[in-house]
Amino acid sequence: MKKNISLLFASMFVNMGIGLIMPITTLYIHQDLGKSLVTSSYVLMAFSIFMVVGNLLGAQLFDRWHPKLTSFLGEGIVIPSMLLLTLFPTWPLYVLLLVLYGLGLGILNSSINGYIAYRQKNDSNLFTTAYWLANLGMGVSTFLSGILFSINIKLVFLGAFLLFFMTFIMILVFIPNIKIQHQLKELNQQTPFKKNRKTLFNLTTLCLILIVIWIGYEQWNSNISVYMLSKNNSVQQYSFLFTISTIEIVFFQPILNRFFRNTFKNEKIRMLIGILLFGASYLSIFEAESYWRFVLGITLLSIGDMLALTTTPALLNRFATDYNRASIQSIGGTAASLGRAIGPLIGGAIITFTNFALAFIIMALLHAVIAVLGMFLQKPST
Repeated sequence: MKKNISLLFASMFVNMGIGLIMPITTLYIHQDLGKSLVTSSYVLMAFSIFMVVGNLLGAQLFDRWHPKLTSFLGEGIVIPSMLLLTLFPTWPLYVLLLVLYGLGLGILNSSINGYIAYRQKNDSNLFTTAYWLANLGMGVSTFLSGILFSINIKLVFLGAFLLFFMTFIMILVFIPNIKIQHQLKELNQQTPFKKNRKTLFNLTTLCLILIVIWIGYEQWNSNISVYMLSKNNSVQQYSFLFTISTIEIVFFQPILNRFFRNTFKNEKIRMLIGILLFGASYLSIFEAESYWRFVLGITLLSIGDMLALTTTPALLNRFATDYNRASIQSIGGTAASLGRAIGPLIGGAIITFTNFALAFIIMALLHAVIAVLGMFLQKPST
């Protein structure tokens, strides 16, 4: 673990940078720049699309070109974008810089995830440790985001600039490059079609699982706030749920990790339990009238998060080779981004045409279906 400490902190700093900027994006565009919520949603959609493009591009460059230079490319886009946003957070330059930030962030994220995937072979807990630190950093930065925003928006971007600059220094000084031999012809000869078909099924299944999980997860970030307010809960009570979630993840994930050894069977069971807990979180708030029901729901969601979302990257990595680890992780990242992008839209449509109660039942059923699908995951061939 000690030899990966620089990589883990680089990952945490990147997530802290994200946590500073994203919570106040819609608020800044709507409140300070005077644009509509529809405009804000289009800007966030453009950001998400370019981040996906950057994620896919960065993975290809990591696997087929040069891992460390790929990180520098991402930093070379992110750092100037943050510096310019600090100096000129004005419309429409803000949109261009935010989109460029998304592109660079995607490239940087995929390269760091590629490093983690490559080194996870010798440190089986690396993904869960990285996830734990990311949540810790995200909790701190989202808390600071509101404070800095209330003083001056430029402080938010300056903080993100400093975090990404520190990440660049850590990658430059402390994280060595990975030597990848590109023997693609030989690799193809050793990988028969039958194995490709099996791997394709497993990867597709994991991607569908991630899409459904994030479609559901986004209901907590969007539509459930409206539901809670309709049940006479305050905005502060809704926001406090995510404070509870962060505390639960930071304190209880290390304990949960002790119950599962790092084998394919245990990782699969861990993921399936997590999926079912995600589904149960929506049933727990069905026709909820009391605040404790929402606390129960976010707790079930947090435990499901700790079990499923820390395991899917490790499972994806089991179907990768040293020739495509970053690319495989980018597939999972793209699936998660797709779920995040369409989640509020799908949830909103279901609620509009039916009601909240039926929407929660549908979400629970979707998770039950993908849990059944996940049971058919097959152990990768050695």
